[in-house]
Amino acid sequence: MDCLEAIKTRRSCRNYLEKTVERDKLHRILEAAAYAPSPVNKQPWEFVVVINVLCKKQFFAAAEATRLKLAEKSGWKWLSAFNIAFLSEAPVLVAVLGDPAKNGAEQFLDEPGNGYIEACSCAVQNMLLAAHAEGLGSLWYSLFEQKDAREIFGLPADKVAIGVVCLGYAEREAGAPRRKSVEEMTRFID
Repeated sequence: MDCLEAIKTRRSCRNYLEKTVERDKLHRILEAAAYAPSPVNKQPWEFVVVINVLCKKQFFAAAEATRLKLAEKSGWKWLSAFNIAFLSEAPVLVAVLGDPAKNGAEQFLDEPGNGYIEACSCAVQNMLLAAHAEGLGSLWYSLFEQKDAREIFGLPADKVAIGVVCLGYAEREAGAPRRKSVEEMTRFID
């Protein structure tokens, strides 16, 4: 699959088939993540692959409690109706961990950056695109409490869960969301 085609046709998947994801596909997806750029090539990511059904159900329950809390605090109606059952239905969850100790020189700027988060975000994007190229559906999920992810997935306290990537065979294709045009979001300085 052409890179630009993959970028333009990838969609977030919220409905998965009960079909096992092959280990060789998982390996290629994780390998693609490892090729993401990072400050000073520190590669600040780690991946925890979760296939265990009980673990996925525990994460779903914790994320559901967080979703309800956020819906109440924000007052956003869409959040009240947002169905996150895909967290327990996706055959694979991958927790993407970032290591704050592996920041680049941007940590010394007057307004310090968070290069490790940005690098891990690039790794997530590579995973999503690789999954699409492998014929899998995927979704980047971030509405969870760090303490829940640490406890349920057994994550170390010195790492930050940047997101959880859901992977599996899509039950159906999602429609294309509206995107802003290049003209709407770009300003040139000539």
